[in-house]
Amino acid sequence: MKYGEIVRGVIDRFDKKGRGIFDISLPDGRKKPMAVPFTTVGDEVEATHIKREQGRYFGRLEQILSPGPDRIPLPDPVFKDFSGAMWLHIDYDAQLRFKRDMINRAFEEAGHDERIDAVIPDDPRPADHGHFFYRNRMDYVFGHKGEIGLKAYGAWNKYIDVRKDILLSPDVPAILDVFRAFMKEHPILEPWDAKHHRGDVRYAVIREGKHTGQRLIALVVKDLNRISDGMREVLKEKLDGFATDILLSENSKMTDISYGVVQVPLKGDAIFEEEVNGTMYAIHVNSFFQTNTAMAAKLQDIVWDNVPAHANRHPYTACRLLDLYCGLGFFAVNFARRDPELVVKGFEIDEASIELATDNAKQNGVGDRCEFFAEKSENLAWEDIDADTVIVDPPRAGLHPKVIQTLVDKKYPALIYVSCNYHRLTEELKELKRAYRVDDVKALDLFPHTPHVEVVAKLTSRIET
Repeated sequence: MKYGEIVRGVIDRFDKKGRGIFDISLPDGRKKPMAVPFTTVGDEVEATHIKREQGRYFGRLEQILSPGPDRIPLPDPVFKDFSGAMWLHIDYDAQLRFKRDMINRAFEEAGHDERIDAVIPDDPRPADHGHFFYRNRMDYVFGHKGEIGLKAYGAWNKYIDVRKDILLSPDVPAILDVFRAFMKEHPILEPWDAKHHRGDVRYAVIREGKHTGQRLIALVVKDLNRISDGMREVLKEKLDGFATDILLSENSKMTDISYGVVQVPLKGDAIFEEEVNGTMYAIHVNSFFQTNTAMAAKLQDIVWDNVPAHANRHPYTACRLLDLYCGLGFFAVNFARRDPELVVKGFEIDEASIELATDNAKQNGVGDRCEFFAEKSENLAWEDIDADTVIVDPPRAGLHPKVIQTLVDKKYPALIYVSCNYHRLTEELKELKRAYRVDDVKALDLFPHTPHVEVVAKLTSRIET
């Protein structure tokens, strides 16, 4: 098949990344899958072949010839290729059904018997926002052609100019307009060019405390010295009504990321607060925090319900919880508040997050029972720690092999795996099942209008304790 060739087909399934798939016939009679983003099952589509990788073909959607039964109108035509919500065109109940089926298929293909009946739906607040404006963080990139918004789907140097938003906040368009005006008023500043590794202004990071009303806005630049005192005053004045905290953040590396090493506050500081299930968290601009605040509360509840020791032990016997990849204490601090006898040790690679976790524990009155360590979990600084329950909440890449092996060797009474990548979970369960049985699997929709989903697996040691 030649690049640029137009093909037609009916989408009959999704791939692992949530792209619609139909099979194309090659001249030699073979059939190969073609992935087309922004489609759904039942769509008859016309697509342009744009690339081939590892025997798979990829197409750009040109038009919907006949819509599938679950396709719905977009909230606005501007969102037709909105990379932050590639399932926005799919009925929400159907999204949940597709996610359930994709999870179950992944478990089946990996040889597991476990299945889920349904995905727990998003529960947004306020209710009148529906399943929109659920995110508490967005990173908006400055494109080399003057765009401010998101990277186009599947591209690293093409951009979508965001003029309307449905993910973070109704205020986003006005905030981005401030930055657009700022760039026009100061033409000496150039947007970062990821291809040629040059420019000044890289990202606008907006983080919100959905329950506290706080908002942090950070402008990520390559060199703080390029932002004069006058420019800083302009930014502070124009953004003042939108944010409790405003800062400049410096990323001088060639790497195209929104993480800044140096922070210069223009208003407030580099930390804002959010509340989940009665627990107050201080969150640094660079810190990881669950993206969907409303569903983060449900996630905590489900994980807590799977901590067995707190339910059946003597009231004066301490329960020991080991929290790996603990971040800023999202689970540990909340659970210590729920159980006055709970003793927690947490491990996280990021030293700044450990400092926040320690402070969060103190501010929530549980500092005497929470101890946090800045260590890589694979360095096994925790291998001699006994615990009744272990929580692991790794990044998308999953657990390090050394962590899996130690968990298998230790055979902790209970292991709770919180996964944002169920494909990795299904692979790692093959090893973990040597020492554990899976008692329960639940899925939560923390990411509406995307193929992503959070999965919680409760494992119990096969060795009686």
